[in-house]
Amino acid sequence: MIEIKDLWYTYPGRSEPTLKGINLTVEKGEFVLLTGPTGCGKSTLLKTLNGIIPHESGGIFSGSVKVKGLETVDSNQMEISKEVGLVFQNPDDQIFSTTVEDEVAFGPENLCFEPKEIDRKIGEALEIVGMADHRLASTNALSGGQKQRICIASMLAMMPEILAMDEPVSQMDPMGTREVLNTVRELNRKLKTTILLVEHRLHELASFVDRIVIMDDGKIIFDQPASKAFDYLEVFYRLGLRIPEPVELCHSLGIKASPLSVKGAIAVLNRENFKENIKDPQNILNVEEIPSIHALDNLSTHVVDNHSIYEIKTPSKPALDNSPIISIQDLWSGYEKNKMVLKGINLEINKGERVAIMGTNGSGKSTLLLHLAAILKPHKGNVKVFGEDTRPKNPYSFAGRVGFVFQNPDLMLFCDSAEEEARFGPVQLKYNDIEERVRESLEAMSILHLKHDHPQALSRGQRLRTAVASVLSINPEIILLDEPTTGQDRVNIEQMMDFFKNNNSTMVFCTHDIEVAMSYATRILVMNEGQIIADGKGKEVIKDVESLRKASLTQPPVVKIANHLGIDAFSVKELVEMLTCRNPEAMKC
Repeated sequence: MIEIKDLWYTYPGRSEPTLKGINLTVEKGEFVLLTGPTGCGKSTLLKTLNGIIPHESGGIFSGSVKVKGLETVDSNQMEISKEVGLVFQNPDDQIFSTTVEDEVAFGPENLCFEPKEIDRKIGEALEIVGMADHRLASTNALSGGQKQRICIASMLAMMPEILAMDEPVSQMDPMGTREVLNTVRELNRKLKTTILLVEHRLHELASFVDRIVIMDDGKIIFDQPASKAFDYLEVFYRLGLRIPEPVELCHSLGIKASPLSVKGAIAVLNRENFKENIKDPQNILNVEEIPSIHALDNLSTHVVDNHSIYEIKTPSKPALDNSPIISIQDLWSGYEKNKMVLKGINLEINKGERVAIMGTNGSGKSTLLLHLAAILKPHKGNVKVFGEDTRPKNPYSFAGRVGFVFQNPDLMLFCDSAEEEARFGPVQLKYNDIEERVRESLEAMSILHLKHDHPQALSRGQRLRTAVASVLSINPEIILLDEPTTGQDRVNIEQMMDFFKNNNSTMVFCTHDIEVAMSYATRILVMNEGQIIADGKGKEVIKDVESLRKASLTQPPVVKIANHLGIDAFSVKELVEMLTCRNPEAMKC
């Protein structure tokens, strides 16, 4: 279905090629996960499959890309697009219709389907992605995760033989992710649809795919069946890629197995007497002795019995004062007067807290965040920031004190280089130490080497970190981030979140990544249908299974495994300690 030979590609205006001698074959009916560090060329490779590169992009292209025997560089792009459905990384780059129904209908209409067939395809595609109730909704009123679902539906409605998807679930809640992937897997199995999916969240997707391909610096460096891929953990750790918790747990215990699911891990633990399986108990990892991954030289791995392990952090408790820096009372708000998105929110956040907001797509997370920056104003109730009512305030009145990073970083980037983006805020606020601020913010986001690059020439993950750097350079007292881990590999997630943690700023961030929330938030809020249904420390919230279910969230795999074993553990580190009696008080040997 897909045959790529010696593919090289350089974007216009760049001297360094993004793709460097790619060779890849994908057979009919395969489900392939393509992953790798941020900026390694994954999205660029996908765009060669339907002719966007080089027909629309320009640049220097050499080599061969064949789709069903058609050479893409010589073929009509419309002809190729019938065979390859491409879901973009940023849904706002793909959606152009004003209603959901029109967006999904566009493809089948242009393929000249009969009206009745088009109507049926719309209904089926929206049902598949869980958006049937939003058929007549405005696309502008959708959340980021809902927009991703619509983009997937618009491709499914055309039933292409090849479905290429660029981080299609990066903004979806966990249950929605699982539902969509289960459906895609069914299409793959029953209709033999060939799937090539780019994603950083391989720890969530590994159990769905047949094969894992890893890119680094424009090259394919790894290609293995999913069942065997995690036998080579050193590759994943060296590149800073996330590992499924069941795999990490077994390797931490010295068990030579790589289960991709909770059920598989439990079966391995039941089958193996892991204490006897480890010949020398001293070889069991003492997790506390190992630094976080970004502190290791050149991303080198810490190897124990030929297996690599990294530390899972526990959030430190910040120094708080008693006065809330943010205070919300009975907040009701929406984008239409007769349709409220937020319904009676009451919330106080103290200085120095790191608060994660979690919940299903469309539950009001981003809307709540926008109120904290005075970008949106209450329909009813009040919001106070630094003790000041936001209703009469212009958002600019908080410039320098409140920093906001949007879910879509492209809404924030307008300068000609990453360096200029980081410089813009301090210049407007007339700070004195501008160059130092710029350098430190770019360095903190690991993009100092990209300072002269145009932001729109960067990868999605790099653009997001550029947007974050533009906020960090003003050193705000409150930092608001909407899905800051989207498009990031594990190394960049850790570097970013560690910076916020060590900076002791007050931080409020929306996320679907429950592992990041557990590791870095001092407090987790769970939202559902515009209301806060859970509020507490990570361990307290994770125990509240009913609230998690309502918000389409699930417990992390390691917590489910610990529950099955009757152990109160919330990370791989804790569970390993208890199972190996490194914490005798917690569990008797």
